[in-house]
Amino acid sequence: MLVIPQECTPNRPFVLVGPHPASGRGTTLPPSCPRPHRSVVSTAATLERPQERATRPSALRGFAGVFVAGGVAGVVVGGLGTRIAMRIAALTASDVAQGLRTEAGATIGRITLEGTLFLIAFAGIGSALVGTAFYVATLPWLPRRRALRALAFGGLELVLFGTVLLDPGNPDFTILGRPLLNVLVLSTLFVVHGVALVMLVEPSGRLVAAVARGGRWRARLVGVGTSVAMALTAIGASALVARATGWGTVAMVVLLLCSAGLVLLDPHRTRPITRPTLRIAGAIALSLLAISGTVALVDAVATIV
Repeated sequence: MLVIPQECTPNRPFVLVGPHPASGRGTTLPPSCPRPHRSVVSTAATLERPQERATRPSALRGFAGVFVAGGVAGVVVGGLGTRIAMRIAALTASDVAQGLRTEAGATIGRITLEGTLFLIAFAGIGSALVGTAFYVATLPWLPRRRALRALAFGGLELVLFGTVLLDPGNPDFTILGRPLLNVLVLSTLFVVHGVALVMLVEPSGRLVAAVARGGRWRARLVGVGTSVAMALTAIGASALVARATGWGTVAMVVLLLCSAGLVLLDPHRTRPITRPTLRIAGAIALSLLAISGTVALVDAVATIV
């Protein structure tokens, strides 16, 4: 054990050490200082501290759980979920529609391996990239409680991206019949995807932390994977901007920049007004996007149904 006494004469150049006379006897030595407190530092703890600093996870690794959750939600809900939704639409279609080809080139009533793999690759990976980027962009303005955050994000995905599938100009809604059922099924996909992504973030984070603790090479592997996922998420963010039109492009850019500023800027090194300004500007941009998306979605559903 290392014992570090608290010095009572910090301004003196030296400290006299030795026995002091009994009380009441003359002495030229300074009065002994009370020693009620001592700081005890364990040698083992001292030696372990550098290792703790060395293995401390980076800020980038904090997003690893989000990337894993986005990938799983994209493949399962965006890919396989879309396949199930298409199957429901085919089963409820009229007998006249069976065997006809959809706008995407698929045959109604027929399940093929090629079509399933295409949906997983196109819809699954696409929803994983865009959904993860959109979640990172909107996270500062979502509720803190996980259940409310999941519902809010699912609703935002529906109003902002619902018209991707709910396109009034798509003749498949007329060919398949029962447009209201198809609208409900396809709309549910966006909400379920958003809810699944948010609910998977916490367990995915624990999984990533467990893998990173397995050894130094595993921690490096997690770091590399996180960097690759960050680059892919940047592609998803670019897709968000490319999809927006008109003033929506400006609003989306403002939202992404404000979110990046809140995540990357050190609050201790920025002006006190910086973060509140970013929050207000981002909230305004997100509100405008949500209102515009809601209007477009309602108009599309009314036209289809």
